[in-house]
Amino acid sequence: MLTTVRKLTVTVAALGALALGGSAIAGAADKTASPGTPRPQREALSSSVAAKVKAAALKKVPGATVLRTEAGGPYNSAYHAHIKTSSGAEKVVLVNGSFQATAVQADQGRGGKGRGGPGARGGPGAGEKALTGDTKDKVEAAVLAKYSGATIVRTETNGDSAAPYESHIKTSAGKELEVLVSKDFKVLDAREHPAHP
Repeated sequence: MLTTVRKLTVTVAALGALALGGSAIAGAADKTASPGTPRPQREALSSSVAAKVKAAALKKVPGATVLRTEAGGPYNSAYHAHIKTSSGAEKVVLVNGSFQATAVQADQGRGGKGRGGPGARGGPGAGEKALTGDTKDKVEAAVLAKYSGATIVRTETNGDSAAPYESHIKTSAGKELEVLVSKDFKVLDAREHPAHP
């Protein structure tokens, strides 16, 4: 009888220890897997990082005012800065992990216009991909050589057979163009789109 009671006591104690251990593990998992935990770390930039992102944005768009800097961004950018240009246009400057500005885009927050508005062909889901690295640099150099003073909104692969690359720009005169660029980085054509209000 005593042996049975002892066995029962040991079993209950073991089960209790397992339950406590399990709840401690679950509690630890809750703390690390909390859906709200990673978000602030992604959005809040330290002052030194924010300063570097701001400097990169201003180097890309001299004379602009930086409204705010944030982590992440389109095309897997490490950071981005919301700016207002000297002419009053709101833009987003994409900045990579080395704190180099890689692109200037229309600010998506303006009444849902920008990429999804009229003439914004080539946005997400259109089968076109953002260009990066050397290819992007060569396409943009060709476009800016042809359209001096223009602002590049985005540069990507072209979804039709007219040319392999395209760059969406806003000219110094305010026209919105989709500039087609050949495989050997020559400007072939430009399609004008209605300007966004």
